[in-house]
Amino acid sequence: MAGARAVAQRLERAIRALPDGVSADARIESGAWTTIRFANSRISQPHHERGTRVSVRIADGRRLGTATTADLSPEGLAAVVRAARTLAHVAPEEPKFPGFPPDRRPRPARTAVSSATASISPEDATRIAERILAAAGAAAPGGRIAGVVNVGGWSLRVLNSSGLDRAASMSSAQANVLVDRPERDPPVSGWSEGAHWDARRLDPERLGREAAERVAAAAPARVEPGSYRVVLRGPAVSDVLQFLAHMGFGGLGEAQGWSCLRRYRGKRLAPTSVHLVDDPRSPNGLPVPIDYEGVATRAMPLLDHGVVGPAVTDVITSGRLGRGLTGHALPPEAPFGDFGPIPTHPRLAPGDASEEELIRATRHGLLVTRFHYVRVVDVGRGIITGMTRDGTYRIERGEIVEPVRNLRFTDSVLSVLKGTQLLGRESRIHGSERGGTSVTCPPLLTRSFRFTSATLF
Repeated sequence: MAGARAVAQRLERAIRALPDGVSADARIESGAWTTIRFANSRISQPHHERGTRVSVRIADGRRLGTATTADLSPEGLAAVVRAARTLAHVAPEEPKFPGFPPDRRPRPARTAVSSATASISPEDATRIAERILAAAGAAAPGGRIAGVVNVGGWSLRVLNSSGLDRAASMSSAQANVLVDRPERDPPVSGWSEGAHWDARRLDPERLGREAAERVAAAAPARVEPGSYRVVLRGPAVSDVLQFLAHMGFGGLGEAQGWSCLRRYRGKRLAPTSVHLVDDPRSPNGLPVPIDYEGVATRAMPLLDHGVVGPAVTDVITSGRLGRGLTGHALPPEAPFGDFGPIPTHPRLAPGDASEEELIRATRHGLLVTRFHYVRVVDVGRGIITGMTRDGTYRIERGEIVEPVRNLRFTDSVLSVLKGTQLLGRESRIHGSERGGTSVTCPPLLTRSFRFTSATLF
């Protein structure tokens, strides 16, 4: 297999050989990942993968086409350039395409990375899973344990015909764990998850114990649908913020007019305690120093103490909106290119309440650990729907009184943030399987959350 340097040199030559009026950018992404899945309280699917892929985008005038390949031979790279040019010929014109960015300031900042995590052995990754299993099994004897550990690292190099050539290395460790008691009627379960750029700081024992401790000791009761005060644990808050990022802060939604935050720019949406920043460089997430167009990432306020900030951009949307680049480009090929740029590392500032204090502040409401199968209902109003899962409880007079059966919710992410009353003091990183995105957030208490139907489990 060709080395990354040889691949870059071949792509540089191919880009320089393009005729006048034709420009290009290219991405070389290499990664090595170990995935350890476990089910029925034992490791069931260990998997290790290593690979490199190349993405080339050609701008023939103002028509753009993108092609990808894993064939790193000279013939394979020549073929992917030809394919991208062919697609550009038949693509619709992008009238405000500003051209690919030159190599100018700001330069990418150094970000936290763990070489030990990026090069972790399958045996060491397996030991992380074993520690989760041992902790969960000790805390919930007889429970059935399932989950996954993803550990590894990747590098990204971006070059273009405007002279830009930038590279970065990243690392990530991510795990989630489910403990359930399927023999009960209805079954009960508990969930925990976490991530870090340094596998040594993942804390597998805590994840295992948390999932086990969230398994209800009694049969869940039925509750009526309706609007409740709700304490959302970190996994549920992470989902809310991810959907807000997609529906409200993406440059494509801003340019096309469907962003749920378009009419709120510069206005107050949430209390001053709600301070949300997208910061891909922060060590309190899974840091990345450049985006997929080679632009340096930077911190960008999304909700500046409750006031809505601007949408993020990439090359295409910066041209359409007439704004500068913010360092939020995703890979231009589908499906990522269909989303446009989005905040990939939202970080919600914590408050000063413990989870127990969030619960004590709730006279009548629910505690929700996480959501499941969340989908968009109305992007323009920020409405999503989904189910509660793996640890839902009723709160009365500031105390958890009983587990409840799962509920379907249909509500706006904007309402959740508008109604925020208290924020937890402890934040956690919630990361994607391959580390490219993360949400760092505490639990929170929101005034009203609308549940539209109940389940039998």
